[in-house]
Amino acid sequence: EPLAQSVLAEALRNIAKHADPSRIEVAVARDEDQFTLEVRNDGARSGEGDPGMGLRLVAFEALQQGGAVEFGPAAGDRWRVRLVVPLQQDFE
Repeated sequence: EPLAQSVLAEALRNIAKHADPSRIEVAVARDEDQFTLEVRNDGARSGEGDPGMGLRLVAFEALQQGGAVEFGPAAGDRWRVRLVVPLQQDFE
């Protein structure tokens, strides 16, 4: 949960700094093996430069938990941030 909150917060901060969206979509999914959080917006400004340290830091945090954060442009002026992390299994 703290990792998902960090990724969501950073994605929303980046939207506020680097986009003029008319729509922000947040999707959360879970199956037996993994948790996925995806944040998309349709107002990415072109020429805004490379992603900053915030996304890189949450990506590193995800790696420490066996997950991954993907971020970058999508079709048209869309931008997405996606977290995929395995669910921990409780073995007795």
